[in-house]
Order: sequence, then C-alpha cells, then structure tokens
Amino acid sequence: MSLDFEDILNPPNGGRVKLVLLGILLPLIVAYFGIRAWITEEAICYYRHSGAIVEHGQAAMALGVTYTSVGLFGHVRWCWGLLSAYRVFEIGTVISLLGISGGLCWLCWLTFFAWI
Repeated sequence: MSLDFEDILNPPNGGRVKLVLLGILLPLIVAYFGIRAWITEEAICYYRHSGAIVEHGQAAMALGVTYTSVGLFGHVRWCWGLLSAYRVFEIGTVISLLGISGGLCWLCWLTFFAWI
C-alpha cells in the first residue's frame, strides 16, 4: 500500500460495505459535529496524549469548518469515488481539501495572530 500524495486524487477500491460505512455513515457523524460546532460555537478537539480541549467562539467555528470539510472529503472519496462519478469525485476532493486548509489556516490565525 503506497501512501503517496497523488493517491488522493485516484478513486479507492471497495464494495458496498466501504461505501456505506466510510462513504455515508462516518462522514455524516463527522459533519454533524462540524455543523454542531458552527451553530453552538463550541467544539471539542481531541489530542493523542493530552485528552481533549473545548474551544469556544471563532476557534470552535474554525474547527467546525475543518470537521465538516473532513466529513465532505470522506463522503466524496468513499461514496462518489466508489460509484465511479469521477467528475464529482475530483471536484469534491479539491473543494473539501480547500475547506480543510481554510479551516486550519483560520484556526492558526486565531491562535497565533488574532491578538495583533
């Protein structure tokens, strides 16, 4: 199994189980937490060793954008990629990666430069 960056733009292989679990259910759960973080302005960010941190305000909204984009990426990759809708797969992958980058850049801006 290769982990090259170019593999992101190629559709995955799999059957109906991957389509339902990784393409519909898991992205729905992740997007739910992203939309909930945007609406309530409260998000939980889990870390590997230090537990969890609860973010409030604009930082939570930035995490909400990131979580929703991760859910969109999973949906586009595992649902539309397995259904062989290549144009939707390509455009959705690019849009979701831009959303992830934008959300993380917004979060970094709020963390390091918002006090200026």
